[in-house]
Amino acid sequence: MRILMFRPSHYPEIAGGTHLGIDLIDDIINSGHEVVLVTPAPWRVSEEVKNKYKEMKTEVQYDGRLIIRRVYVSANEKSLISRAIRMFLLTVGMAIRGVKEKNIDIIMSHSMPVFIGPTSVLISRIKKLPLLYLESDVVSESLISTGVVKKGMKRKLMYSFGKFLEKVSLKGSDYIVTVSNLFKERNIRNGISENKIEVIHNWIDTDKVKPIERNQNLLFERFKLDRRKFYVTYCGNLGLPQNVEILIDAAKDLEHIEDLEFVIIGNGVRKQFVEDYISRLDVKNVKLFPLQPLEEVSYVYSLGDVGVVIGKSGTSKNGFPSKTWTMMASGQAIISCFDIDSELSKAVENGNCGIALEPDNSLKLKDAILTMYENKEYAYQCGLNAREYVTKNNSRKMATKKYINALEKIKYKIGEK
Repeated sequence: MRILMFRPSHYPEIAGGTHLGIDLIDDIINSGHEVVLVTPAPWRVSEEVKNKYKEMKTEVQYDGRLIIRRVYVSANEKSLISRAIRMFLLTVGMAIRGVKEKNIDIIMSHSMPVFIGPTSVLISRIKKLPLLYLESDVVSESLISTGVVKKGMKRKLMYSFGKFLEKVSLKGSDYIVTVSNLFKERNIRNGISENKIEVIHNWIDTDKVKPIERNQNLLFERFKLDRRKFYVTYCGNLGLPQNVEILIDAAKDLEHIEDLEFVIIGNGVRKQFVEDYISRLDVKNVKLFPLQPLEEVSYVYSLGDVGVVIGKSGTSKNGFPSKTWTMMASGQAIISCFDIDSELSKAVENGNCGIALEPDNSLKLKDAILTMYENKEYAYQCGLNAREYVTKNNSRKMATKKYINALEKIKYKIGEK
């Protein structure tokens, strides 16, 4: 089976879903199938890497069983309009690449970039091929909950447009995989057949991502950190849904504790805002570093005694932060500032992995950090529980096998009609 796969990013781009794409493609190919991956060229990387992939349109890996088609679009992402233009141009480029591919048996699309879902439906019709749609984000909800569009007619129009894109993608797909039970329930309420939807939760490869002992963690030398201190970390995207300023506010209130420090490792559209916020408050106990190479993920997430997951109120309606499983696999205690009724908060509570808080509350976050700091044995045990939880519930082998089964089922039940 030869699969045409559209994804929003791929290595060496460091994004929340990069490792998921790498694992899935690896396991699909090792199951005897072939993949043609169409994806944007890496963007949030160094200029050296960006220039390298700007000219590299095609890569061949796995002895020809994986072909990667890169689409390069340069654009300023500082405004909503510029980001939308870049997404549209990326989609056009990706669509052209996809239409040109021959000897394809099935298409696997993604909810990001926002226009690629409907475009994949069109390509599947042109090529008369079955389509599996992976819904990892709900576009219409993200426009509201993240504050991209805040109020008025503009908000209504953008929400309606997002709903239209979702409807085309969902209705036009032969099969839908969502990463959340909440997404599935929402789609059923909106008229999508339950038989057409399967929930496959994100995963983590616990053989690759493991706890690193502090005395062996090379990041302490690189960042010039004192191994004797207690560290709280936030690692990941610095975007609109992540109001990292509540962590900075909590850190400011805890400056008087000399052996407690905060480390933020991330990139994104709000990185400059975060830098300015730290400077404006004159926070002394927060250090900000860029994202580190993907192969050092275990070092990154083992750095802190406690890891923080942050999302604005309503964020659970439009996505699930897959980095949570990476944090747990690294043996970090978790403090989640996320919708309390979300699957993430329930996982933290059910697995005794840490403390689940309501979002957007720096005072409660400060108190939770103090609880962990003052009860270090409790924090350590939460980290052990977290590792055990993902090992049992979010294994790579189990999740990717479900994807492979879904692709094979669609190909042989729908594609042969």
